[in-house]
Amino acid sequence: MPTGVHELFIDGVEDAIRSQLKAIRKGSDKAALFAQKVRAARSTEIYFPVDGASLTKKSKHEPDASFWHTDARYPGVIIEVAYSQKKRRLSRLAEDYLLDSNASVQAVVGLDIEYGKKGSRKATVSVWRTQVVSTADGDELRVVQEVADEVRFFPKCYIVFFALTFSTGLPRRRRKSYRS
Repeated sequence: MPTGVHELFIDGVEDAIRSQLKAIRKGSDKAALFAQKVRAARSTEIYFPVDGASLTKKSKHEPDASFWHTDARYPGVIIEVAYSQKKRRLSRLAEDYLLDSNASVQAVVGLDIEYGKKGSRKATVSVWRTQVVSTADGDELRVVQEVADEVRFFPKCYIVFFALTFSTGLPRRRRKSYRS
């Protein structure tokens, strides 16, 4: 069961992103038109097809938060928060969301809040996306971790940066190959 810290943190993240989307929607450019169709979907159940199984068999996921474009089959951005859970779980979840959706999920943001240190405000922010890599056997979809920064967390300013990045498509930061 999620802790109060976990749930309040997610609420703050969603609130900051919704505020930023609201500001972007006021424009008249492509970003505004796109943002007008993006909705917060909280921890809505997501079902992905299972490779090699019947069409009725699906894997079920419930992200901490997600943002869904009304024309999309899956959310474009998924947010997972680790507080009392293991940090390694975030990278596995990111891989599941990105690969099981066949890259329909555009980005997974993992927020790992430092646990067990009273008064700590440190968090690690990670972003995973997919990348197509050409191999001898053909193109292969892989998961790459683009950002992994440890920050002293000041939620509003840092989260607004991520909201801008995902809603307006600002240049991406360095890529780091994913390794399991």
